[in-house]
Order: sequence, then C-alpha cells, then structure tokens
Amino acid sequence: MLNPFRLFEMFLQPSLDALNEQLKEPVSINRFRPNIFVSGCEPFAEDLWKQIKVNELTFRGIMLCPRCKVPTIDQEDATIGSEPRKTMMKFRSAEALEVNTATTKYKGQMLVCEDHKTNKGKIVSVGDIIELEKVFPSYADVAV
Repeated sequence: MLNPFRLFEMFLQPSLDALNEQLKEPVSINRFRPNIFVSGCEPFAEDLWKQIKVNELTFRGIMLCPRCKVPTIDQEDATIGSEPRKTMMKFRSAEALEVNTATTKYKGQMLVCEDHKTNKGKIVSVGDIIELEKVFPSYADVAV
C-alpha cells in the first residue's frame, strides 16, 4: 500500500536535456532523484501537469519541486560544485517562471497518489504508460 503522506517527484527526460544544453558539463538524472521519470514530451511540460494516471493509479500534482543543493553534488565522487544550481537560477527561478514566491529554483513536479487506499497491489514500473488527465492553465495556478 502506498503511504498517503508520501510525495513522489516527477521529472522529464526532455527537461533534463534542456538543462544539459545550457551546462558546460551535462549532469545525470541521479542528481535529481525522481520517483517517476518520463520521456516523450516537451521540456518542462510537467510543471503544468495537474493529474496523471499510471497503471490505474491517479497522481495529483501539488507543487513545483523546489531544488535543494543536492543536485550540485556529483553522485559518483561526492564533489560539490555550483552547477546545475547556478544555471537553473537563470531560467527556473520563481522570478523567471513568474510565480509569486521566494526566489528559489524549480525542477519537476511533486505528486501525491490519490488511490493509495483503493488500489492495493498496484505498482508503478519502468515502461508504464502515463496518461495526462488534467493540466493547470498557467504558472499562476501552480502551487509553489
């Protein structure tokens, strides 16, 4: 059974690709540690995804994911740098996204599973199809 208080982070491969295009040295997805990693859509589309369904489980987007300093740590050798944080401040900050909150960086969407009580035994696996059910109309409507 899924924990009703567990947050799941969703991140898109095209979003990582768009970030890496702006970096001198690309970073791996392991720097961001998402639970759900999606391909086949536009970069940063996850920002506006309000509700998705995966393997009959409904996940609701509750907020953009604020980025901590962990993505600046190389997961292979534990060295700490300024990237990707420095670059993300240029185009993924609250100011750049025009959301009303403290200046922080956002990457990905935080989700909760709406079906944690009713769909016992359901799991999310690599290769599962993700159905987009609802979207936020604009960044002004997304919680941060």
